[in-house]
Amino acid sequence: MEAWKKLLYLHQPFPDNYTDVSFLDQLKRNTTVAKCSYKKLFQDFTLIGLYASLLLLVNVNFTGIYASIWLPYLPTVISSGLALVCLVADARLGSIHQFKAYVVILVLLLLVSPVLRSLNESTSLDSIWAVSTILTVLNIICHDYSLDGTGNYRSILSTNMSFANGIVLASRLLSSMRVFSFLVFSIEVSILVPLFDFRLRQILTRGHYVLMSCVCSLVAWAVYFAYGPGFVVLYLMGLTFVLVVLPLYFEHLQKYKNELQGPWDVAKPTIRATYS
Repeated sequence: MEAWKKLLYLHQPFPDNYTDVSFLDQLKRNTTVAKCSYKKLFQDFTLIGLYASLLLLVNVNFTGIYASIWLPYLPTVISSGLALVCLVADARLGSIHQFKAYVVILVLLLLVSPVLRSLNESTSLDSIWAVSTILTVLNIICHDYSLDGTGNYRSILSTNMSFANGIVLASRLLSSMRVFSFLVFSIEVSILVPLFDFRLRQILTRGHYVLMSCVCSLVAWAVYFAYGPGFVVLYLMGLTFVLVVLPLYFEHLQKYKNELQGPWDVAKPTIRATYS
């Protein structure tokens, strides 16, 4: 009897549902699947925890300014000082060029602050918070976390969302200088800090953890003064869930990976043009 061949386009003396014993002899499983360790997963999720904490810090600062819990200019002065230090220290980006661009942005924000303050006067505060929450969640989802740290940092979509969130919240503040101070703080925290962290991870990995520890401590302190100790506990629980529980869960899911690879190649039809 003729031996069965693994060729679909040949007419063979076998039924359509026939399965030969040699059909799966060279079947391979998970030959290209790379399993990640818990340490690698933890490192990746720290990027999500850091960026979410930065966005939360912007919203908490708005609450502090809106409710007059602290001076509106103090967070901006501190963040601006740190931003200038980072821009000067980062020679790889070209400190002079970045400094000029930074000054231009500050001047533009100062000019448009009176317009932004009256942008959403007829909108209720609940609607403002709803829009801000949606923008924040979408920002976390769409942000380019650059896990490998070797490619280019491209966060155009998340940058636009961060700027839009700052404008939406700033429109509820009472004075133009408060709007200007908050927008500067929002840009420095949600746009410049992730960029600085990306550069920092390329040079010194431990610096990323130092930066994250400082940011998380600052967020916990701001949440405590703005909302109370109960919300600090909620923040720490959420941070623990992102940094500890989610890496463990993803590590557990790796055992369910099942990639099958056979020895056969996909047939590629050859189309020959006919000319009359």
